[in-house]
Amino acid sequence: MNPSATPRHILLATDLGSRSDRALDRAVWIARQWQARLVALTVVESEPAEAATSVLARATGQIGGDRMRMVRAERHLRADVEQAEGLTLVPMVEQGAVTDTVLTVATAEGCGLIVIGVARNGALSRVVLGSTVDALVRRSPVPLLVVRNRARAPYRQVVVASDFSPASRHTLQRVANDLFPDADITLFHAFDNPYPAIGGVDQTKVRADGLAQAQREAEAFIQSCALPESTHARLQTWLEHGDPGLLLNAHGQEHPADLVVMGTKQRGGVLGLLLGSVAQRMLEIAENDVLVVPNGA
Repeated sequence: MNPSATPRHILLATDLGSRSDRALDRAVWIARQWQARLVALTVVESEPAEAATSVLARATGQIGGDRMRMVRAERHLRADVEQAEGLTLVPMVEQGAVTDTVLTVATAEGCGLIVIGVARNGALSRVVLGSTVDALVRRSPVPLLVVRNRARAPYRQVVVASDFSPASRHTLQRVANDLFPDADITLFHAFDNPYPAIGGVDQTKVRADGLAQAQREAEAFIQSCALPESTHARLQTWLEHGDPGLLLNAHGQEHPADLVVMGTKQRGGVLGLLLGSVAQRMLEIAENDVLVVPNGA
């Protein structure tokens, strides 16, 4: 697949639970928007050997239950996707380790985007990413869309988090040129104080100097990006002092329909989040859907 083109194949990874309904709806929206083929995958993990020989399994004749579980999963999956009209949709059920299977199928099917849902902990009012999402964020060689919210319309507002690095330049170009060229884009950067705010120093001036420095860096960064004039005309910047995770969390509460995008890059041969633990926290507490774009994908 040409990494500089809109993906022609999308993979939806679903566990058939309620948390995946929103991911399915969003995957359908994007598949229609991109006129892409949608592969809807559910992975059935093998039961422990002792489960297959349990008293209940013997009493109900469910010896060899893995096969039965795959049949039920396929039936459930087909029922979930049968209403998705107007696109090429391929339901698929595989058996194995979830993360490895998702990545294997994505590669085999030439998918340029993986879509997955997350669970929300109602008691704590926060998103629970889970081991599968965490692993896919770190290992996926293609963009990964983590869906939290209901899909009521295409993404019209996209917030691209940046640290002004070459990897984040790639992310902005990929989003603006290929993935969502019709969306309004906001470049987001959370800045620190440019020098220690020691006693006797005017805090207002420190903050103003930090903003001025961030503005200069943002202008230089945007000019270094290969973007069409139409994108430059509608590109906005959001430069603010503070914790990026908390800033994005507050933004999501006010603008839940926006898409937040962040990039990844290779660190010592291991794929890590662009901003390290900061980006991981941004991903965990953001209220918006989040697209993670690996460098070069």
